[in-house]
Amino acid sequence: MSDRNLIILILEDQGLVRAGMRELIQISEPQARILEASSYEEALVRLEEARVDIAFLDIDLKGARSGLDFLRQLRERELDTRAIMLSGRSDKDVVMECLREGASGYIVKDMESDGLFRRALDTVFQGSVFLPANVIGRGGFSPTPPSTQAPVTAESLGISGRALEALYWVCQGLPNKAIARHMGIEEGTVRKDYLPRLFRIFKVVRRTELLIEVSRRGIHVPRPDSVPPEGGAPAPAPGIRH
Repeated sequence: MSDRNLIILILEDQGLVRAGMRELIQISEPQARILEASSYEEALVRLEEARVDIAFLDIDLKGARSGLDFLRQLRERELDTRAIMLSGRSDKDVVMECLREGASGYIVKDMESDGLFRRALDTVFQGSVFLPANVIGRGGFSPTPPSTQAPVTAESLGISGRALEALYWVCQGLPNKAIARHMGIEEGTVRKDYLPRLFRIFKVVRRTELLIEVSRRGIHVPRPDSVPPEGGAPAPAPGIRH
């Protein structure tokens, strides 16, 4: 279980957009502590103030440094912050670059309604990967109003125990070294065992394709503190609290 509230960073240079996002985030996560920054430099200061769980990063900032630069900074520091990119563009090449750099979601800011944008946020907070429709392809998952249909789970695909834990960290955008640290295993084990196993299950050959499949199917991947090891009781959260 969580022993502190989520800390969420909004990096966005437009004050009105930040205010709108803050309001929507507070609806979805009323107990969250929300930090705001209007520039890359200000976001670095916020990063020193608290351990950020989720960062919503505007790609197209007015300054010399972009939200993508800040994403790279997060990954260079090997932080566990989950990065969701914000942009007015949905170009597939841009989205794929963000995923390669360690993003775990991408929300287009000019969505047609606040209701749809809020459902995109809910998708993120529920542990799923949100990507634009043009990236996940025709017939892909998109946030819809609640229905009676049961959500897709990783367990229903035969992913459990340590493999499920590895999938969670991959979906956070973390590199192999950080995943290995969380799981208490060698980096080579992540690269040679868990990743190939997940690729086979999803019928993909790289991480970006794996994230797209998780998004396309609307799969919920539970946090490690709720992942039971094979044949045992629930495992403790490996090095991160939410």
